[in-house]
Amino acid sequence: MTAGDTQWPRYHVFHQEGLDRPHNNSGSVHATDAEMALQNARDVFARRPECVSLWVVPAAEIHSLTADELERVGLPELETENGTAETYQVFLKQTPIGSHGHVGSVEAASPSHALSLAVTEYGKQDGIVWWVVPDSSIARTAPDDVDSLFQPATRKHYRSQSFYHTVTLMRRIREKKELSE
Repeated sequence: MTAGDTQWPRYHVFHQEGLDRPHNNSGSVHATDAEMALQNARDVFARRPECVSLWVVPAAEIHSLTADELERVGLPELETENGTAETYQVFLKQTPIGSHGHVGSVEAASPSHALSLAVTEYGKQDGIVWWVVPDSSIARTAPDDVDSLFQPATRKHYRSQSFYHTVTLMRRIREKKELSE
């Protein structure tokens, strides 16, 4: 954060509805760290829909390439492999109204190298925006956390009026009052 900045860092949230489904970008949250970002993401994005996994990524760690940039400039030049290759997760946005969905991963020595590989491997014509994220930058919920993090969100009885037997209770109170008079 800069001296005059009052916002916590922004994290992008990726939500997975089922084990057979990809992680899709749900939006973003502000948080002091990745752990708090996961908790905020759970509260904001996984309260109602089914969820089996959440990923959060600092916004600064997302490297992007648009179809317009690709058309104007072409693929980023591949840099000489002078660094250690690492895994980058690839996300692709295919329609203007859709969200970025996880499509796979690539091994690359830099973000621009990862973007080149992502476009080559996952298709130039199928996307309008590609994102690559170093795998090491992703904070994830653990499979063991599913019950404690996501199951309570599906059992929110306090939101159901039928959970409160107010009418029946009030009727009983009135009957007792009438009997005592």
